[in-house]
Amino acid sequence: MTNLARTERLRLVDTANRAGEDAPTLCEGWTTRDLATHLVIRERHPAAALGIFLPKFEGKREEQEQAYASMPYSHLLGLVASPPRWTPGGWPGVESVMNTAEYVVHHEDIRRAAIEWIPRRLSLSENRAVWAACRTALLPFAAKAEGRVEISSPGFGQRSAGRQTRGSNGKAGGITITGEPVEILLYLMGRERRALVDVK
Repeated sequence: MTNLARTERLRLVDTANRAGEDAPTLCEGWTTRDLATHLVIRERHPAAALGIFLPKFEGKREEQEQAYASMPYSHLLGLVASPPRWTPGGWPGVESVMNTAEYVVHHEDIRRAAIEWIPRRLSLSENRAVWAACRTALLPFAAKAEGRVEISSPGFGQRSAGRQTRGSNGKAGGITITGEPVEILLYLMGRERRALVDVK
């Protein structure tokens, strides 16, 4: 299986460089510079990265964001492209699990925020890596959903998770999300409006 996490890291850097530091992203309120800063803090300052989710770490996150605010954009992208050797995301076997979804989705956050964009065609091995990420992302998505969630990607398989519920009419509740692996991953990661999937 290809190391898509590493490949997408470099693709994201290239796309972010061409877009410019003030380009919008699908992350509400974030420019490409903000997104790059997030990626750097996530890998180099794990405690500060927790500030996205935990209020008590918010001060650390803001402090690191300010530290990178004056850094030249090209230097910031260089840090994204070359993570420190000590980060768990660089360890064999951990990198794919930790970073595939992160970099595929954030790369698309930049690409699909543009006025004009077209879906990418990934190789078979890359699609397999994304499908593996979909199976992982399905669990937290299904945990918050009402009813069972099934994902289906022709040529890659099906997977379901979540509680089986029944409506007042006695029919089983839930949804089936069908599409290419990248599109399913984007849907599961909160980019429903830009994900080219069929939901039933």
